Amino acid sequence: MSVDMSAFEAVLDKVSNDRADGSSPRSGVWTAMRGWNSSFVAEGLRTKPWPGREQRGAVNSTDGLGASTPAPRQVTPAPRPEPATDISHFERLSPEDIAKDIDLLASDTPAELKSKRRRFARLNHPDRCPPEWREAATTRMKVANQMVDEALRRI
Repeated sequence: MSVDMSAFEAVLDKVSNDRADGSSPRSGVWTAMRGWNSSFVAEGLRTKPWPGREQRGAVNSTDGLGASTPAPRQVTPAPRPEPATDISHFERLSPEDIAKDIDLLASDTPAELKSKRRRFARLNHPDRCPPEWREAATTRMKVANQMVDEALRRI
């Protein structure tokens, strides 16, 4: 490095001399390219397709050593069973049965009554039950709402 050259100029001079000689220590080595990832660049260098990129239904391929790899196996998922819905509570339409289902107590606070109403509605709302039980669900919801409203008035 010369005394009258800055460090930057010295590096530029070294790079230009290396390019002229062809003796760059990194010649022929790919390092990085902004905007391209290594899988894109390596794709062109690979002689075999990447694992899993074979077309479906293709004949078995070999790995170059004579051993063959099996074709990918197609797995069909088993159909999901319908969830069993317990609809026995829709048959209980008397106010006593509904009061038992709600579990109303004389010591309930307004927050507890609100929670019990929502829990009951989650299981008995007409929009969440089978169509053949919607009328019974509507009746149960009406009676339950009247009971909770009456309990709230008494507090």
